[in-house]
Amino acid sequence: MVQLIKKIVIGIGELILINLAVLALIAIWAAYYSFGPMLMGTSSERAIEEFVMTEVVLGGVFVLLFNSYVAYRFLTGKNKQYWK
Repeated sequence: MVQLIKKIVIGIGELILINLAVLALIAIWAAYYSFGPMLMGTSSERAIEEFVMTEVVLGGVFVLLFNSYVAYRFLTGKNKQYWK
């Protein structure tokens, strides 16, 4: 029983780390494409608005889809070789 709890905690920790890493990469990508045009004269307000919308849309879609996939795999037992 302790082993199962330990594996679940480790699995949740790995999931959080993956989420944070991908969200950081999305933030870097969004910052590059949102704040880059400021050098050509785009207003900072527009750049910040674009950055936030990109973060919300892409980050939200990633978190929703990826975590749903992981939950589906866990609940249906499709990853039984991992839990052995």
